[in-house]
Amino acid sequence: MRVLFLTKYGILGGSSRHMVFSYLEYCERASIECKVLPLFDDYYFSFRLLSHPATARQVVPHIGYFMFRLLQRVKAVLQANSFDVVVFEKELLPYFPYGLESILERLKPRMVSLYDDAVHIGYQRHPSAVVRLMGRNKIERIMRLSAHVIVWNQYLADYARQFNSNVTIINSGVDLRRYRLKTEHDCEPHGRVIIGWIGTPNSYPYLEQLEGVFRYLALKYDVTLRIVSSIDYLSANIRLDNRRWSIATEVDDLCSFDIGIMPLADDAWTRGKSAYKAVQYLAVGVPAVGSPVGVTVDVIRDGATGFLARTPAEWIERLSILIEQPHLRAQLGLAGRQLVENTFSIQAMAPRYIEALQQSTSIPNKGCR
Repeated sequence: MRVLFLTKYGILGGSSRHMVFSYLEYCERASIECKVLPLFDDYYFSFRLLSHPATARQVVPHIGYFMFRLLQRVKAVLQANSFDVVVFEKELLPYFPYGLESILERLKPRMVSLYDDAVHIGYQRHPSAVVRLMGRNKIERIMRLSAHVIVWNQYLADYARQFNSNVTIINSGVDLRRYRLKTEHDCEPHGRVIIGWIGTPNSYPYLEQLEGVFRYLALKYDVTLRIVSSIDYLSANIRLDNRRWSIATEVDDLCSFDIGIMPLADDAWTRGKSAYKAVQYLAVGVPAVGSPVGVTVDVIRDGATGFLARTPAEWIERLSILIEQPHLRAQLGLAGRQLVENTFSIQAMAPRYIEALQQSTSIPNKGCR
């Protein structure tokens, strides 16, 4: 079986890495011949930080790059009939109207679409009326057209099943071979506790909701807030340590955390998130505290692998418990690692991922509702 993966990014893009690149080795072991053609290669990240939608100032100096990548994507689609299955990440061209997907369908490869975010909500809430218009019903139409839809949580599955009966849920997963357990050598000297967060700057508003919590904890405990991202997080309320994200240092940075946090608002967009941060924390044996939103409640099991917190008072209480009890941190962290090994690892999810691709060859496009 020959499969073409049309990803949004190269391996440096988080969504493409955990939805496609992490599974390629296992697909090839299953005698699936894989080819990956990203829309944006790794050069894209030399001028885009993903902290907000691309601005004209970012796009115009690189207009030649964008046009070249667009033409490469169109070329890839036109050559797709030499593959049995074409897998693409969310949509073929972001911020373009529906259309290229219809051309791909006419070329007759089986189409599989992947979703780890509520992209339809992103279009509905976009500040530009033009983008809202171009994206209206786009994701629904793509899901209807697909032979199979793979999603990364139940919320997205419920949405997809309105338009397609062939939906597979894959849990967020990390590669257990990369993610080592935190050891004593990773701990700060003198007992300072590191509260850690990893992610892209577009999620900083969720951290800002905890500024009052950070102020309280900094006054009472010897703590540092460590942020691993592409630009600095700013706070006057707590000691900060900003680190630049790198795929080479990612796991070591995670192991430097004593507690991982994942604050979220509770809305239609965040309910579609994959809780990947929380999985990363648990994978290295670091307990997590997070908002009880969407699939997060399946990863952070309250009192077992970490704690859930809704209000600032609950955040203070849960974080204080973990700051004061290092043995509890270790206990919850080990339980979290076990959960990841069994349920939230690439190794555990690969058979289901491969099965979905194999099943798609016997399902016609448009063969759904």
